This record gives sequence, C-alpha cells and structure tokens, in this order.
Amino acid sequence: MIRPVSLLFSATLVMGAGLLGCSSDSGGGSTPKEVLDVVPRSNDVSGWAVDPNNPTTAGVVAKTATTEVAVEGLIDGAAADFFADPYTPTDFAWQNYANSTIADAPDGARVTLYIIALPSAEQASGLYASLRSASLYNRKAGTPEDWQDPTSPLVGSGSRIQDTGDTWWINFHKGNFYVEVNLFPSAGPAPDFTPGNANTKAAAFTFAQAVAGKI
Repeated sequence: MIRPVSLLFSATLVMGAGLLGCSSDSGGGSTPKEVLDVVPRSNDVSGWAVDPNNPTTAGVVAKTATTEVAVEGLIDGAAADFFADPYTPTDFAWQNYANSTIADAPDGARVTLYIIALPSAEQASGLYASLRSASLYNRKAGTPEDWQDPTSPLVGSGSRIQDTGDTWWINFHKGNFYVEVNLFPSAGPAPDFTPGNANTKAAAFTFAQAVAGKI
C-alpha cells in the first residue's frame, strides 16, 4: 500500500523538477546579468581591491550612468563613440582597482574598468568592432605594440590588446556586454614603463578573464 504522504512527496519532486527546468530562458541560457553583477568586488580578482584613493568610485560597487550625457560627465570625457548609431547602451559602469603585488610594478598598479551593457550580443559585438576605427582607438598605432586582435589567449567572445607604452589596454565583448580593462603600472622608472613587460601583461589578462567569467 502506497501512503498518501509518499504520493505527495513524489508529486512535489516532479513539480520541482519541472520548475527547475523552466528557470532558464528559451535558449537554455541563464537570466541576463545586470551590469553591477559583472563588476568585481574587492579581492574577487586576487590582489585587486577597489581603489580607495579615487573619490568618485571608492565605497561603491561602481559608478553607473545610462545616457550619453551622463556617461560623458561621469568619466569626464567623450562618450559619443559608445552611443554612435545604431548602438544603444542601456547601462555603463566604471570602477577603479589597485594592486601592490604585481611583479615589475614595484610601486603597485591600477586598473580602470568600463563595462557597457547593450540590448543584445549582436550590439555588443558590433560596438566592439566599430570602436576599432574610432579616433581614440586608432590613434595609438605605432606605439610599442599595436592592437593584437584577436588576443592569445582569447578573452570572452572576441578581444584585442595593445601596449600603449605605459599601459596594457584590453577590449572584449561577451554576451550583451562590451568591456574595457586598462592596466596602469605605477608611474616610476623601469620596469614600470618597460614596453612589452610580460608580468604586467599577464596581470591585465588575469583581470580581464575574471570579468569575462562573471558574464
């Protein structure tokens, strides 16, 4: 004889399995991330903490903005390239990090992180491609190392990296996000500004890959 409680328990398991099966979207993926879900907190990336010396971004997950005018005011610079037709960013996040443990950056290093959420993966990959011809992104040709595109290893769904002479600059896209990671070794004598430094390059990749892993 099967007890009623056993029937109830079995029915609950079946219903639960059905609900679990419906938790993903129709394509089998997870619920889309919000931009703040992608921003690393202090020490999410080993050795990197939110920079306490930046008065705008210290003490918050990230500073955010949703319009071209607001983004331009936030980063004190041009934002038009991010909002160029047909791209319609829905959110922008900015955070700064500091690390005092990177080899060949004896006085530490900083990372500036920009994350842009767009309506679709197609818009994110399109923005990534279109920015390559924007003046800010092509004016550095002829610096110690022009863009490597794609990078090796690849970050996200598509990525490029450039040695600007004093920073490692990585751009990548994944899902509906476009991301920029700019790693600045400390302002000091060599090896801080040694072009092509392998340790600071590896640190830039590690940080970018950690962000990609959160998408």
